[in-house]
Amino acid sequence: MEKKETHSLRMTPAGMRKGFRIACGAVFVVVALALLGCLDLPDAPNESQYVERVDVFLFQEGNQDSTLLKIRPNDSAVIKASVYPRQFKNSLTFRWLYCIGDSTTVIGDSLTYTIPSSPKIHDIPNALEVADGVGNTIRKDFKVSVNMAPTLYTKTIPADGDTLYGNVHTSILFKWLSYDTDSFDENKLEHTLVIDGVEYPVGRLEEIMQSGFGEGEHTFQIMVKDSFGDADTLPVYRFYMLDTLGGSL
Repeated sequence: MEKKETHSLRMTPAGMRKGFRIACGAVFVVVALALLGCLDLPDAPNESQYVERVDVFLFQEGNQDSTLLKIRPNDSAVIKASVYPRQFKNSLTFRWLYCIGDSTTVIGDSLTYTIPSSPKIHDIPNALEVADGVGNTIRKDFKVSVNMAPTLYTKTIPADGDTLYGNVHTSILFKWLSYDTDSFDENKLEHTLVIDGVEYPVGRLEEIMQSGFGEGEHTFQIMVKDSFGDADTLPVYRFYMLDTLGGSL
C-alpha cells in the first residue's frame, strides 16, 4: 500500500495579524453601511427663510413706543413692522391681523398700519404675520393699549391768589379733584402735592390738612398720574398767609 503525503498550511504570526485586520475592516464597512441606511438625513435648509425676528413700533405725535404700545384714542397713530435682517423687508409680505377667539381678520397688508383716531376695537391689530416668497411665515402677537390721560379740575382749595388767615399752627385745607375716563384706572390715580417746591406723594387722596405756614406768599401745585404713567399737572398756584394771631396759638 502506498503512503500518501499530506500537507498542512501553516500561518505565520504576521500573516495572522494581517488577516485579522482585513476581517475587522470588512466588518466595520458592513456596520457603517447598515447604520447609514437607518439614518434619516435632514433636508437641506430652506435658504428663503429670511426673517429671523419681527418687532412692532408705535408712533403717535412723533413719539416712538415699543414697550407699552400705548395710544391716546383721540389721535391717530402708526404702527410699524421692523424685521431682521432688514435688507429683506422689500421682498416680504405683511398682514396685520385682528384676532378674537377662532376668528382672524386681515385689516392691513403693508409695512405700516395706521390706527384711526377714536378707533373701534376691530381697527386695532393684535398680531402681525410676515411671509417670504415661498410661504415661510413668522408671527408676532402683541397688544395695543388705548389709554386716556387723567385730568385735574382747575378749581382747588385754596384757590389761586387766596389770602388765608392764621399762623404756623393753623391747619390749611388743600383739596382738589381728578378723574379718568378709563374704567381700569377708576380709584387708582396717584397724586402728588407740591408745597413751596417740596413734593409730598399722597396716593389716592384728594384732600389733606397741612400746617406750618409762616406769614407771606406760599405756592402749591397738584400732579396726578395713572397706571400707564400718563399724567396731568396744574400750574403753580399761590396763596398768602396773613398772621392775625400774632404767632399765638
